[in-house]
Amino acid sequence: MMTDPLTLVRELAARHGFDVVGVTSGAPLTDALDALVDWCAQGYEGSMGYLSRDPPQRADPRTLQREVRAVVTVAVNYWQSAPEFEAEGRYGRVARYAWGRDYHDIVLPRLDAFGRDLRAALPGATKVRSACDHSPFLERAAAVRAGLGFFGKNTCLLLPRRGSWYFLGEVLLDVELPATAPAGADHCGTCTDCLGACPTDAFPAPFVLDANRCISYLTIEHPGAIPSELRSKLGPWVFGCDVCQDVCPFNRFASPAPWPEFAASEGVGPRLDLLDVLALEDDEAFARRFAGTPLLRPRRRGLLRNAAIAARNIGADAAVPLLERRTREESEPWVRSAALWALAGLDSARARQRAVALARDPDAEVRAEAEALL
Repeated sequence: MMTDPLTLVRELAARHGFDVVGVTSGAPLTDALDALVDWCAQGYEGSMGYLSRDPPQRADPRTLQREVRAVVTVAVNYWQSAPEFEAEGRYGRVARYAWGRDYHDIVLPRLDAFGRDLRAALPGATKVRSACDHSPFLERAAAVRAGLGFFGKNTCLLLPRRGSWYFLGEVLLDVELPATAPAGADHCGTCTDCLGACPTDAFPAPFVLDANRCISYLTIEHPGAIPSELRSKLGPWVFGCDVCQDVCPFNRFASPAPWPEFAASEGVGPRLDLLDVLALEDDEAFARRFAGTPLLRPRRRGLLRNAAIAARNIGADAAVPLLERRTREESEPWVRSAALWALAGLDSARARQRAVALARDPDAEVRAEAEALL
């Protein structure tokens, strides 16, 4: 007798290391589409204009696979414990998801293998496609519909009795499967811990994130100078931010990730030496230092911009010579601008000297930074 399809899916998922799995149909995610359109209409996507290009495609699994009839969605725990962060006048903080290896490189091959096994085991399955946060698809909405969890007020996907420290992935199939039941709309109740803890007030309302003010967006996706009124609020964060997840009561259920690739020892860990970052002279040195990790995403200019801001915020006096050198020798305007701002907070006399020269800088943002200082 053939195994029940959902039981088969769960058994195969577990075999490939996916201990959280759900199934939903291949129908468009209409509610999520409406929310995305409204969110973009408010301008909350920041510079991520790709999110507002053809939103219906992002809500329709057929964008990824024309014949899709079922979406199998999985969640992968990445939580790791670590000592409480200490800047020690030198270190910047890294979001937990980026402590180890780049999850795209780790999760996707396992999804591909899982998909191949599903195709072999499910009668009638001929086409399969995997996705892991690199395709135009609203994967959190699919995970909610498949019953993995619910949206928290911080817009993260919260898994009941597990928390939010999870990566998502999907396998799209051209056969129908029984759907798993949704978890429900809202289990946050009256709790607003995440909203109140956000250093930059990035939540204009519960369940709504303004990316323009989000530290994760600003340090990873945002191009150019970070708005001056937000820089001091970034604190020690040099890549991403975990504040709204750290305070979430659901994350008291967090347990260590079973996949060793996400351990801090496999990547950069929970903090970066800001002096080492500011000393990276070119893109090649940057690529060597952060190969295989998520920190490649903002590129050298973005990470050095962030490191300069964090250096001022934590009082990294030892960074002053490097910051001054960046204002003199750096080819990237983002970095010159941030270095001058940081220098102003650590050594105002040197900063004013450099501002005189940078007031004639070829880049308008750098000139504006210098003129504001003068």
